[in-house]
Amino acid sequence: MLACPQPRPHLRRATPAHASVALCAALLALGSYAPNASAQVLPATPTVDTLPNGLRVVVLPLNSPGLAAWDVLVRTGARDEIEPGHSGFAHLFEHMMFRGTERMSAHAYEHHMQSLGADNNAYTTEDFTLYTVTLPSRALAQLIPVEADRFQHLHYDEPTFQTETRAVLGEYNKNSANPVRAMWEVLSETAFTQHTYSHTTLGYLADIEAMPTMYTYSQQFFRRFYTPDNCTIIVAGDVQREAVLALVTQHFGAWSGHRDNPTIAVEPAQTAPRRRDLVWPSATTPRVLVGYRVPAFSLANRDSAALEVLGALAFSESSPLYQQWVVRDQRLLGLESWKAEVHRDPGLFVVDARMGASPDPNALESAIQATLDELGRTPPEAARVAAVVSNLRYSLPMSAQTPSASAEMIARWMAVTGDVAAYDTLYRTLAEVTPADVQRVASQILTTAHRTTIALYPAGTAPAGARLVGPGAPRRVVEAPGVTPTPPRAPAARRPTTRRAGGAR
Repeated sequence: MLACPQPRPHLRRATPAHASVALCAALLALGSYAPNASAQVLPATPTVDTLPNGLRVVVLPLNSPGLAAWDVLVRTGARDEIEPGHSGFAHLFEHMMFRGTERMSAHAYEHHMQSLGADNNAYTTEDFTLYTVTLPSRALAQLIPVEADRFQHLHYDEPTFQTETRAVLGEYNKNSANPVRAMWEVLSETAFTQHTYSHTTLGYLADIEAMPTMYTYSQQFFRRFYTPDNCTIIVAGDVQREAVLALVTQHFGAWSGHRDNPTIAVEPAQTAPRRRDLVWPSATTPRVLVGYRVPAFSLANRDSAALEVLGALAFSESSPLYQQWVVRDQRLLGLESWKAEVHRDPGLFVVDARMGASPDPNALESAIQATLDELGRTPPEAARVAAVVSNLRYSLPMSAQTPSASAEMIARWMAVTGDVAAYDTLYRTLAEVTPADVQRVASQILTTAHRTTIALYPAGTAPAGARLVGPGAPRRVVEAPGVTPTPPRAPAARRPTTRRAGGAR
């Protein structure tokens, strides 16, 4: 589904009615606009208001009696971790943001959320951190002051910080038992040699192990990135714009600070294919990840939309490659391209294949490239393109059927593009994709020179030179990309955002 590139938080239903709150005079200072409603994906048009401190507030009224979603988007993720030895801090703050304030302890916060009937969560990606709450809409007036307190006045002592860093290490160790996580880590560090996409959201193991000693740095990180001009509040459901703005202005209006803008290294062009063979220490399903370097997501042209269409044409269940390798020959257990892998900077278009009893990664790699080369030589049939476009466009509104799903859709696309109406622009752009567009991106972007392949073998089946990964693998020290770090500065302002349960990749 286009709207859902990352795992979603859990959502819970509840039953109240919205409250009406008078709009205070301070709202006269707000700047606001509503995007064009043509080709609209959501059932209503969200409004966007910007407070004087730079905090943006998006409100989406929906016909969802008694139910609302409150999301806080922080446009900081793993890409912002430029200082060597400090990867993983965006994800760490996903945990720290639930550790309380001087006014309200972590335990009191959780008790308060339960008393409101709220379901809260958070997750971190390469590009952003998102905090989510689903709750009765009548409880917003009790939620917003508490949210404002933790985003402006997060407080934790050093022992609490060290406890949470050990929890992150436990999360890393747990994930290291997952072969796909190990493959993704190697794919990232192989495909990117300079850009911070070279490390996963969890960060390098050596950095995570050193986190308990970085209490002071953590406070600097919070002040650098948890600032009003780096955050967007999205409220969807049984809500009214005036009431939401009054509450947000009252409780978030005094928040101050400006986002630090680290200089992120530009990744050099990839000019030759790369390959890494891995061996898992025990029985596992043989697997191949093939990543192609692609431009940053953009709606200024049709390339990003055409890549989505191409992914479905080449690797969905109806594609010739899937039908041959999975259905007829049964050489694969599964084949897909990762959907909506959209990023602020040039990233990866990933093909994921689970191999059967007689794995042949070399033949599979060749078959994948042959499929893309053929699309680059010969444009696909117009009828097939039209069918795929229709399906992708249908999936956008279908993935936003609840307040929480709608708020998250807005948050994800705003995180990458900065535009509240990006999903509507994508919806229109998909309809404009032609067979020639698909041919162009196949021939110019998804080429052999831009390819990085990671092949995973079970124990006893790997070729010579394969690297052991997973439980029992030798410790490796991975140097951070070649960036020139600027000393972390501590501006006079603060920034918040992060998530706890397993959202990091």
